[in-house]
Amino acid sequence: MVLKVDVKLVVLEADEVIIRKVKDKPVSIKICDLIGCQTCEEPSSSLSSLFMTPPNIVIRYISRGQHYKWTAETVEVIGSKENCEALKNEINNKLGQEKERPKKLAVFINPIGGSQTSMSVYSKVVTPLFKAANITCDVMVSERPKHMIDLVSGFDTASVDGLVVVGGDGTLLEILNCLLTRVQKEAGLDYDQPSCKLKPLEVPIGIIPTGTGNGAATGLYGNNDVVTAVLHIIRGQTNYNNAQAVYSGRKLVSFSGGVCVAYGLFSDIIYHTDRNRWLKRARYVVVPINILLFKRQRQFTAKVTVFPKEQNTDSSDEDTDATGREESAATEGKEAEFSSNLIGVASFGVDFLSVATDSKLDFVKATQSSRKNGGFCLFINKRTSRTQFLTHFFQLMTLTRSAFEKDFLSTHSVRGYKVKVLSHDESPQANSQEAEINKLVDVDGELIEIVDEEYEVWNHMRIIKFYTCF
Repeated sequence: MVLKVDVKLVVLEADEVIIRKVKDKPVSIKICDLIGCQTCEEPSSSLSSLFMTPPNIVIRYISRGQHYKWTAETVEVIGSKENCEALKNEINNKLGQEKERPKKLAVFINPIGGSQTSMSVYSKVVTPLFKAANITCDVMVSERPKHMIDLVSGFDTASVDGLVVVGGDGTLLEILNCLLTRVQKEAGLDYDQPSCKLKPLEVPIGIIPTGTGNGAATGLYGNNDVVTAVLHIIRGQTNYNNAQAVYSGRKLVSFSGGVCVAYGLFSDIIYHTDRNRWLKRARYVVVPINILLFKRQRQFTAKVTVFPKEQNTDSSDEDTDATGREESAATEGKEAEFSSNLIGVASFGVDFLSVATDSKLDFVKATQSSRKNGGFCLFINKRTSRTQFLTHFFQLMTLTRSAFEKDFLSTHSVRGYKVKVLSHDESPQANSQEAEINKLVDVDGELIEIVDEEYEVWNHMRIIKFYTCF
C-alpha cells in the first residue's frame, strides 16, 4: 500500500506519526515502527512531472498482518521542499534516539544454502530495506564448506551492533558454535562440564531465512518470510533464547540453536539426504519418502536417562544455573529407562508438550514459553507399523496435541537427558556405512560424531541474544 499525502497532513507527535484525512480516518504510526525517511530523487524527465506531482520525501513503516507476517509500507509526501526537508530531519532525529536500533551490522551469507538464492534475496530484498533504515553493513560471503567458521572466528563482533545470518539452521549452527565457544574460552569457563553456567552472547543475531531448514527463524518471527525477518532486525528489539548443548566423550561437541537433536531415524534421513546431492533440491523429498516407505528401519536398545523439567522454573532467578536447575539438585528427579525396539530419540528446543493444543502450534508462543519454563521436549520413538508412523510424521508438521498421543511414542518435558546405545538389532561390520551412521547425531540438520554411541543434552537458559520483537 502506498499513500500519497500533503506534508501539511503529516503531524509528528512524541511517540507517533499521524497522517490525517486519509479516507477520513487518521493513520497512526508508532515511531518504533518507522523504517526511515528519505528524500526522493528528482524525476528523470520533465515529462513525468507534467502528469503527476513527484513526492519530495518517502516515509517507510512496518505494517503487521496475519500469522505474524510484517510488510514494509510507503507514504509519499508532497509539499514545499523546506517543509518536507524539515519533517524528514525531525523523523530521522527521532529514529536516531531509538537506542535499540542497529546502525551497523555484520552480514554473513551462505550463497549455496537452500535454493541457492541467498545472494539474490540479500541484494533485492534485504539491502533496500537496510538502506531505507540507514543501516550500514559489512558483508562476508562463504566460499567453501566450513568457510563460515573462519569468517566468524576472525571477526571482531565489538565493531558492529549486531550480526545477521543469511542462510538456514545449518549456517546459524556454525556461527553459534564458533561464537559461544569463543565467549566461554575468553571467560575462562570449563564449558565441557554440563553443569557449567555459560556466559551469554552479548552481540545480537538476526536470521534471514534462506536455508533448507529455517526452524530457528520460525520460532523467532512466527514464519519464514524474509521481509518480516528484516523488519524485526531493523526495529532492533532483542530477546535471549535458550540453547541446548550436546556432550559426548566428556566434551562439548556442539550447541543447538533450539531446533533439533536426534539419533536414529532422523539422523539416518539427514545422512542419506546429504549423500544424494546429485538429486539437488528433490533429495529433501525423495530420500525421506524412500526411507519411510521402503527401507528397513534400524532398531536399537538404549538406556535413556531423563531429567524432568522442574516445576515453576523462573529464568529470571539468578541463583539458578544456566541449565535451569540448582547445582545441588542436579541429579534430582532422574528417571532411567532401558528401551528396546527403538527407532529414534529426538529432542526439540521448544517445549511443545507444554503448549500443544488441538490447533496448529503457534511457534512464537511456544518459544516465549520455553524462555521462561526452563524445559524442552524429548521424544522416544518405538517401532511401529509404517502406516502409524507416517500418520504421526505428517501430524508433526502441525504439532497438534494428537501428534504426541501415540502408544509408540514416549514424551517428556525435560531440562536434560542422557542416551547410551547398548545394542543394535543388526551388528554392522567395522568401517561399514551402518557403523558410521551409528556414531552420528543430527544437530539442527548437521551430523555430529559422538563417542561410544553415548551422549547427553542439557538446556542452557537465555544464552543466545536474537533480534526479535516477540
